[in-house]
Amino acid sequence: MNFKGGKDLYVMDIFNRVSSRYDLMNTIMSWGLDKTWRRIAAISCSFSEGSSLALDLCSGTGMLALELARVMNFRGKVLGLDFSRSMLEIAINRVRGSNLDGIIEFIEGDALNLPLPSNMFDCVTIAFCLRNVISIRRLLEESVRVAKPGGRVIVLDLSKPRSIVLYQLYNIYLRLVVPLIGWLITGHMDPYAYLPDSLREFPVRESLSKIMREEGLSNVKFIELTLGTVAIHIGVKPIQK
Repeated sequence: MNFKGGKDLYVMDIFNRVSSRYDLMNTIMSWGLDKTWRRIAAISCSFSEGSSLALDLCSGTGMLALELARVMNFRGKVLGLDFSRSMLEIAINRVRGSNLDGIIEFIEGDALNLPLPSNMFDCVTIAFCLRNVISIRRLLEESVRVAKPGGRVIVLDLSKPRSIVLYQLYNIYLRLVVPLIGWLITGHMDPYAYLPDSLREFPVRESLSKIMREEGLSNVKFIELTLGTVAIHIGVKPIQK
């Protein structure tokens, strides 16, 4: 796909246009499983009993940030960062005036150049974002930098079923059904027509695990969900001796 003005600007435009219906669309096209995926990703952070600090990159409307706060039993802090102001406004309004106000904070920023100090977070999460950035390695590098030694980096994203038949059916669903649903729900078809293109060259399972190890993470493993259409990759920042 040819991205006029750059992939980052194209992706930002997509999210700004569909922000008001983004959560509804995610729930519909995932058959309601998106909440379960986020819950498993949050649990994978393995927070300690005490107060923890988490960073949710490409936080969007803040749904994973909320799940992180719940898994912490509201004892820690969650910082959500995104480059789409429209998405962040939804996230901020969701938290404002609730019992999560003061536990979750959202800031606008570039996930490839984080305005944050090194060795700060117990867990860094990246949900449905890695496919959309101009540099997977740069985003992982920044995630590792800001994680504490011993902290975790969690990647939740679409994957590719191992079965050729299932993959073909999945591809048809993404190419034909999802854009139609997107048009009906959001009034826009092209943002969801982009979805299968973003997945075509995206490294999955062992390939993504290899990149995560090369960017400094250890004990990398992945969990396949929903017949392999989604995966959670988990890596640990080594403790320097």
